[in-house]
Amino acid sequence: MLKEMDTRQLRVLRALLEECSVTQAARKLDLSQPNVSLTLRKLRDIIGDPILVRSGSKLVPTERGQTLLAQVRAVLDGIDRIVGTSPTFDPRSSTAPFRIASADCMEAIFLPPLVQHLQQQVPGASVIVRGIDASFDYAEALERDQLDVVICNWPGSPGHLKTAHLMTEDIVCLMGTQHPLAGRGRVSIEDYMASDHIAPVARSRADPGPIDLQLAERGLRRKIRTMVAEFNLIPHMLLGSDLIFTSSARFAAYFSSLMPLHWTPAPSEFGTLKFFLLWHERAHSDARNIWLRGQISAVARSLEASRTLRE
Repeated sequence: MLKEMDTRQLRVLRALLEECSVTQAARKLDLSQPNVSLTLRKLRDIIGDPILVRSGSKLVPTERGQTLLAQVRAVLDGIDRIVGTSPTFDPRSSTAPFRIASADCMEAIFLPPLVQHLQQQVPGASVIVRGIDASFDYAEALERDQLDVVICNWPGSPGHLKTAHLMTEDIVCLMGTQHPLAGRGRVSIEDYMASDHIAPVARSRADPGPIDLQLAERGLRRKIRTMVAEFNLIPHMLLGSDLIFTSSARFAAYFSSLMPLHWTPAPSEFGTLKFFLLWHERAHSDARNIWLRGQISAVARSLEASRTLRE
């Protein structure tokens, strides 16, 4: 039957084998000499070997003792890695890629400044970004360490995922400059419901998207005439059409600066669009993941600050 040995005894054993002296080992460990002598007697009983024997005026390790030192060091190093302070993250020396999944509505307004920021802070690491569609189980990817974080604009997420609010955006209506409602100020709920709409393909029947969820809470259902899988293709499809696209103000402002589009505030009955950061419990205390989450939050704060300054 194996005899048990605790961590304290292992540390005493290492000191004894390194110093080959009870007195020096006691001083090194800040223990009393009788305490170390008692522990040595217990260790001899547990191991079944004298470990240290006297040779003239000094102690020398036995054959078994000589082989134990490397093994004891390895065991204690492993214990220290388990129970010691978590390793820190050094962005200047890191080369592991950052793996981010993002809702496609974030591609134009959030990902460019984020990727640029990460490349500046971690020059040796690549940034891998993938979209989220109905076929992609982002929660499982987080659990299996295939993703670091998810950036999204839906409030509901699996309960085992950690969630943090990133930023809030006003909801607006984006349309071509030829649209009958262009230039008329805020769209009324009556005009909104009477209009034809374009929307991205829903992730699932249970999750039609934040806009239609807000309408459903009021017992309303808009007329979606066109659905597109590629989110950033939608502004192009507004040109020359009478369709309205409901999106965030930043998204609308970006595409309006590139092509002849007009945007106006959505009906006052709408709330706002909230964006979230998701990660798995397994990475919650990981130094690298903590650093990444902090950088993403910092970029979000800078975007919100720039909007406030413009207002």
